[in-house]
Amino acid sequence: MKKRVWLILGLFFLWGAGSTYWYVCKIKGFCAPQQKEELVEREISVEEEIPLETPEETKDFVYFEKNSVRPVIEDSLQWKAEVKSIKELQKEGKKLFIYGPYYAWEKTPEGYDNLGMARAESLKRLLSKEIDTSLIRTDSKLLEDRQEGEYISAINGVYQWKTYNDYVKEEMPGTVLIYFPYNSNQEINIKERADYLDELATELKENPDMKIQITGHTDDTGSEASNLKLSQKRADRIKSVLVNKGVRPQQIEILAKGESEPVADNKTEKGRQQNRRVEIKIIK
Repeated sequence: MKKRVWLILGLFFLWGAGSTYWYVCKIKGFCAPQQKEELVEREISVEEEIPLETPEETKDFVYFEKNSVRPVIEDSLQWKAEVKSIKELQKEGKKLFIYGPYYAWEKTPEGYDNLGMARAESLKRLLSKEIDTSLIRTDSKLLEDRQEGEYISAINGVYQWKTYNDYVKEEMPGTVLIYFPYNSNQEINIKERADYLDELATELKENPDMKIQITGHTDDTGSEASNLKLSQKRADRIKSVLVNKGVRPQQIEILAKGESEPVADNKTEKGRQQNRRVEIKIIK
């Protein structure tokens, strides 16, 4: 009797073990031997080599074709909106600088230093049909080299607005005058002045090789010694504003001339006001 009981229990145990194995290993698949993952490097054949990405070519609403000076208007409505915007900004005392874009591999037209300058002048002539181009300055902008493309945007990155008004005036291209109240080196936070310094700081940060010279001047009120110190403070004050906006100090050279270089008659209030100035000149 006992043997029969043990036989039944043994068969029951074997049946349970088999059922468990079938369910866990065959149905759920948990018993498959684990394989160690291996990182296998594979040589890429020449045919499979991943191509380098090239810049996407876009025409923009005004563009230049490769090696061409003539701007092409792709979207006349957008161009009219651009001209209208320029007119409005000029009313605010802003002058437009056009930097003609070009690549080093493009051909230089006869009579120009580079194709970019020729393109800038061509854009200026195009605008002359609509606005006063005496308020426009032109220069060139060398773009980072790349594979030769068919189109170059005439607009993106080549317009730059600069503020000129009663507090900030352009004496000649590359030289700007900032005027100060009597015996002051601090009152430069007038909006029109602040706008110009914002624009100048942005330009210096975008062009790390660019350098400027800041020269302080005064009228002849007071002693020569005190005026020399005041002119130094005025130049230093402009530099500190630019440095606080992120400009590297190495990009700025400081000079102080005191009352020694007047540009107007110190016998009149208007003349003295013109002499209380800081000159900012691009030297590189």
